[in-house]
Amino acid sequence: MTKQFPKDFLWGGATAANQFEGAWNVDGRGPATSDTSRAVAPEERKSMGSEFNSPMTRAKLDAALNDTESLYPKRWGSDFYHHYKEDIAFYTEMRFKTFRMSIAWSRIFPNGDDATPNEAGLAFYDKVFNELNKYGIEPLVTLSHYEFPIHLITEYGGWKNRKVIDCFVRYAETVFNHYKDKVKYWLTFNEINIIGMTGYLSGGLLFDDGKLNLQEMYQAAHHQFVASSLATKVGHEINPDFKIGCMLARMQAYPVTCNPDDVMEEIKKDHENLFFSDVQVRGKYPSYTKRIFKENNIELEISDGDLEILEKYPVDFMSFSYYMSSIARKQKSGEETAGNLILSEPNPYLESHVKQMYEAIEDGVDLMGYTWWGCTDLVSASTSEMSKRYGFVYVDADDQGNGSFDRSRKDSFFYYKDLIATRGANILND
Repeated sequence: MTKQFPKDFLWGGATAANQFEGAWNVDGRGPATSDTSRAVAPEERKSMGSEFNSPMTRAKLDAALNDTESLYPKRWGSDFYHHYKEDIAFYTEMRFKTFRMSIAWSRIFPNGDDATPNEAGLAFYDKVFNELNKYGIEPLVTLSHYEFPIHLITEYGGWKNRKVIDCFVRYAETVFNHYKDKVKYWLTFNEINIIGMTGYLSGGLLFDDGKLNLQEMYQAAHHQFVASSLATKVGHEINPDFKIGCMLARMQAYPVTCNPDDVMEEIKKDHENLFFSDVQVRGKYPSYTKRIFKENNIELEISDGDLEILEKYPVDFMSFSYYMSSIARKQKSGEETAGNLILSEPNPYLESHVKQMYEAIEDGVDLMGYTWWGCTDLVSASTSEMSKRYGFVYVDADDQGNGSFDRSRKDSFFYYKDLIATRGANILND
């Protein structure tokens, strides 16, 4: 028997507006947190990108907005704004079934709380979705992906203020209505579980003492949970065929030994991540979060009706990013190395996860699709480098934004094209 993925499996690729779209001050788009992501110098990269995961202060924010000398590569990204037809043509050639992208909130509502949307912003995504639909590529659209309108920070204090819930729901309702016949698959918040790392970029949180505040971080996450549920509610009212999901950064840890302390350390790591999906998929906080909050002196302000909203309007599906696995050890060995998002000991367990996706489907998992990250070269989330070269498609631009921004195929382009064409048979049966 020839092993193959199902015919309706959604093969595709993924990008994010803040790293890919560019045109940060074009056609009415307002400033967003990603626009203040400074390029990280090589000597700083050992700390995994200080501009990505260090606490942001108001002084640093104001300085970045007024800085005319430093490099802020996410402002130009890969210039998808002016190359979308060309990029989609490449995806069509690779036979993508889906393309994951995000909408820049501040391109639709420049301040985040505007009374009316920016028509030029709506028109841009109309063109993108029309082009995708023309070639039979399903858009998978994230509403909030590592960017947040600056005005919502200076006016409200970001997601720690529950007033932002109403702003987000109005934004979601606007795009759901406008694109109700062009987009079926939606995600609310990208990698919601790492708000501790992206508190500024995705949460609009400022920490003027230079230290992360767990109380404010988890309060912001609670407001995002409620906003996600309310967006799911209104989305289904607008189009019952919508499939609205959540998004998690899934970093599986494996106990380094069978020592119960190492096993419990792995379980603890899972709890710290998976409760974010539990709330959105199962509609309630799992019991173990009480201990997490108690041990960290966190007391959430939960308004009347919040828990009922979470329970009544869960998401339709769960998606996750999978960069790497890690090792769980109670007593640290001092051998940690940098990966994507986290530090871990080198992990000697690791198989082709494309093959494991097939095995999961064989086991009965309802696996919808796979969107390979960075299908076209784009600026990295952490260090704002273009030179990491994620994509199947090369973009002629360097870390300083110099270059023609012309596109060309890499060897990996043809590898993925064959993988899609054979529905995985070329690697599953070797």
